[in-house]
Amino acid sequence: MSEQEIIDLCQKWKLEYFSELYEKYADPIYKFIYLKTYDKELSEDLASQTFFKALDKINSFKNTQDSHFKAWIYRIAYNLVIDTYSSKKETVQIDELLEFGYDEDFWKNLDNKEKLREIFAYFDTLKEKHKQILLMRLWDDLSYKEISVLTWESIDNCKKVVSRTLANIPTTYMSLLLILLLNI
Repeated sequence: MSEQEIIDLCQKWKLEYFSELYEKYADPIYKFIYLKTYDKELSEDLASQTFFKALDKINSFKNTQDSHFKAWIYRIAYNLVIDTYSSKKETVQIDELLEFGYDEDFWKNLDNKEKLREIFAYFDTLKEKHKQILLMRLWDDLSYKEISVLTWESIDNCKKVVSRTLANIPTTYMSLLLILLLNI
């Protein structure tokens, strides 16, 4: 059954089919939120809220050429994160970030955590919006169109941000960055 067929059934109050959408997007949405909060419990709460809100508003979703469910649910998650942090800004220590990982063997086999720290330090020098666009593209594997919907930036600008940012990453870090993105 296609995603659109599942959405159509959910919009006809056959909400038991929503679990299929949840299964498809739960992990990516959690990762997306975690990259913005660096807080496991908060990320779990916001991911749950994302799906409750999506379920509650499923009838307002219209699948068009310019709007896809993936972008819609990411927008809900993004807005919840923004709402949560609109009045406060928390920081995270790099050591806390390095504790995160789905594959513990990856972290054990990583020869030089210092290079990884340097990559994260480089990311901290980026403008927040540029960092988010790059992470949405590389980490969340969102299309430029989906990123455009989430950030209110043009598709061309999103492409420029990604290409220019990647061009400025030292080549010695690029392979480590790719390994990180492929293994988490």
